[in-house]
Amino acid sequence: MGSLDISDSFNGHVESAKDYEGESHVLDMQQRARLLLEELEQFQTYLKEKKKEDTVHLSSFKTDVQHELKLLEKFSNMDATDEKAAHTLRSSNFTFFDYVWSTAKTCTGVTAIRKWFSLHPKGRTPAHNRAQNRSYVTMVDIVAQNGSEWVKVSSVTEKRIIWDLAKAGYAASSDDDDDYQEEIDDSIGLVKQVKTLIQASSSTRVRYRHPTIRLVLPRVRKDGHKQVRDVLDQIRALGVIVQTEEDIPRSAPVAEVLPQIAADRFASFSATINLDCTVLLAFVSDLSHGRVEPKDWHNKDIARQIRLEAEDQLLPNSLWPACGERKLVCTREAAIRMHEIVNIIGTETEKKRAALLIDQGDDDKTHLTSAQRIEEFQKLSDYQIPPNWNLPVAVIDIDLDSIKSSLPPVVTEVEKLLININQSVFLYGWSAGQTTMSSNGSVAKSIEAKIEENRVHDSDSGPDIWLCPTSRSLVGKEKERRKP
Repeated sequence: MGSLDISDSFNGHVESAKDYEGESHVLDMQQRARLLLEELEQFQTYLKEKKKEDTVHLSSFKTDVQHELKLLEKFSNMDATDEKAAHTLRSSNFTFFDYVWSTAKTCTGVTAIRKWFSLHPKGRTPAHNRAQNRSYVTMVDIVAQNGSEWVKVSSVTEKRIIWDLAKAGYAASSDDDDDYQEEIDDSIGLVKQVKTLIQASSSTRVRYRHPTIRLVLPRVRKDGHKQVRDVLDQIRALGVIVQTEEDIPRSAPVAEVLPQIAADRFASFSATINLDCTVLLAFVSDLSHGRVEPKDWHNKDIARQIRLEAEDQLLPNSLWPACGERKLVCTREAAIRMHEIVNIIGTETEKKRAALLIDQGDDDKTHLTSAQRIEEFQKLSDYQIPPNWNLPVAVIDIDLDSIKSSLPPVVTEVEKLLININQSVFLYGWSAGQTTMSSNGSVAKSIEAKIEENRVHDSDSGPDIWLCPTSRSLVGKEKERRKP
């Protein structure tokens, strides 16, 4: 599909009633809506190709745009100068949606467009009318930076802000009166919207942090009326980033920015990745390296993992891209545990992979270079091993007591949740500031919950844990699987 460019509608910015009157025909607006939908289709196709379609919430936004297009199509045979058609154009939400999409194309790591968020912490929303009452939720136009930034796009004009101020009884001030700045309350719609977003953000955490808020105003100038500047200054004082017409980057055709706007959790990974034992086992398992024929002695978990691997290959689609060229490490405890499991129930090919993945110090693999290990690994896999996979995994000896003393006091509560091997893995990754890669979802969630329960300071954080989409067991051998 050829690249599309619907950016002109955004980069012109100021669209007053005259803009609508200048439309030669309702078809012009319909065409813009169709182009927007085609770009959304391109984005969704790209996400599907990258196995990321479930990571980005687009459905409600797409439905909204489709609805606007249907309304516009009702007037396809009417001239834009017709009063009814002109009113339809003026009242249409499409121009706002166009602003939202154009802004989204300038963002990085978009995970949602037009998504509702609660104003209250999870579990604290008043019970009555919780599902229906929108006074308990607010709409975020764009969720970017993999969830850590919320973007509010407003099509409000300077004239509307001044009108709201006058309606609320705020006295007009001279542009020369730089010392005068009257406190603006929530009766001003823009201020109320921003404060509502701040409330929702304060009830939401993404990797232990509240999302930051950015306000995009494509129809407001930086050097506009003094009263408008005062309102924007007070919004900035709330910790919100404000972008006026001059600050907004040019929006490009979506084909040029697909890798940028697609959510990429890997971009926030540390330069060194700490591997949990569950991931080490996934790297050596026969289940992760090609088709394994189902056997009658396979348990339900193995049978399920065979089906999952056939549908979505874990290493090529998740773990290897997550690793990239980064240095890979694991604790001594994780390495020992992995080798213990492999030695007991692993197949011969699983044992060979384990020896290539992590040196045991007493085998004939210690002299191999990274390239040689990858070459040997390739003989044991149906998949193409990435040449930049950083083998072997380095083994780290740790002093657990020293690590605990370096962490925040909440570690005393967190360690109670963890068996020894998990203490070594997750507390080490936490203290070293490294992303820990794991498939142990229950442990990761319990750690995060415990830190939230015992939070003392707003800046308190815990280990950065990335959960791979599914786990992989060793295939094992029949006699071991049949032991009581």
